[in-house]
Amino acid sequence: MFSNVSRSRLLPMSLPFRYFGAAAAFQLAAWGLLLAFSGDLIRFETGLGPVFASLHLLTLGVLSMTAIGATLQLLPVATRQPVRALWAVKLLWWTLVPGIVAFTTAAAAYRPDLMGPGALLVAAALFVYSVLLLKNLLAARGMRVVVMHGWAALACLLALAATGIALVARFEHGLALDHAAFRSAHLVLAAYGFMGLLAAGLSGFLLPMLALAPPPSARLSSTVLGAAIAAIALGSSGWTQAGAILGCAAALAHVISMERSLRARLRPPLGPGFVLIRVSWACLIASLAVAALGFPGGPLLFGLLLVPGWLLTFLLGVLQRIVPFLASVHASTTARGSPLISAMTPLPLLRAHAALHLAALALLLASALTQLPWLARAGAAAGLAAAAAFAAFFAYVLVRLRNHGNEYPPSQPAPA
Repeated sequence: MFSNVSRSRLLPMSLPFRYFGAAAAFQLAAWGLLLAFSGDLIRFETGLGPVFASLHLLTLGVLSMTAIGATLQLLPVATRQPVRALWAVKLLWWTLVPGIVAFTTAAAAYRPDLMGPGALLVAAALFVYSVLLLKNLLAARGMRVVVMHGWAALACLLALAATGIALVARFEHGLALDHAAFRSAHLVLAAYGFMGLLAAGLSGFLLPMLALAPPPSARLSSTVLGAAIAAIALGSSGWTQAGAILGCAAALAHVISMERSLRARLRPPLGPGFVLIRVSWACLIASLAVAALGFPGGPLLFGLLLVPGWLLTFLLGVLQRIVPFLASVHASTTARGSPLISAMTPLPLLRAHAALHLAALALLLASALTQLPWLARAGAAAGLAAAAAFAAFFAYVLVRLRNHGNEYPPSQPAPA
């Protein structure tokens, strides 16, 4: 699936896997915190506290950490430009992780006066990532549609960092600004902008590769990207309903183009990861419909559809596939060959993870609609169990990776 030239553009395995490992740990922390304070969830709209901290453990700790690790690993393959500053990739991780811990700890403790240092560390890490992404995109030589998504995501990243720093300054120093407008713009730029555009761009390259399917039409993908950028601009400027309607149309077109691509696949069984991916697409469209039309449950329903529903479910589905795949690629040696991806994929554990995650999502959505605290508590418990199953899956892959080459004596070749 990867040529020798493509392999040469991959980072050392320890670099992307430290990002994925941190994401698995932050996911456990996010669900654990939400379970401990699940009664606060159905009343949450804005403001500091454990629910706010849990939300940012997911967005910064899981989503951003995964997106950074995945793009630094996979974007060079798409753009034909390796990441040369490996020290910067390490510095980014060592800056981002303590920044997230400091920021979310202060937020959970209702200490806006202590949020600043963590926010500055996170902003510094995102600046380093922006420079790495910029250098890669400037020298890109392939996959024009993926590169276009990268440029748009980079612009949204810079804007969301600016709005995030402004919101922290308001909490810490009482900076005069329209809090609701800045919060709304920050949400749109972070979720639909940075994360959404990266997810859409890499989907057109990564999902067909994993399913052995043709990529979507480049012309259609470019058109969808243009509509998505316009929708993000409208939504972040306060034209929420217009942006949501246009964004819903763009999301539908994206999902239809991806489904057409997957229908032509050469690999029939797609596994539980693609079940999660398809559920995430449904949540994406539903979140935009809620924003455009309004439904019972209000902001909480929208937030649940957006973050755990769309973004988290999508990334978990993708990680179920790319973690074993990348482990197999990195473990490949001339003497021992490549380990089978199936040997790195504990399907019963992944099916249990998918079932638990979907149960958590269903229970949380039900709690938003009914305002019943016990549903929120049950949903958080299922989410924590799902996060534990995902952490066990990640540990399983690492153990299999470490043991590759020791399972067969030198006189006995590994199975083809």
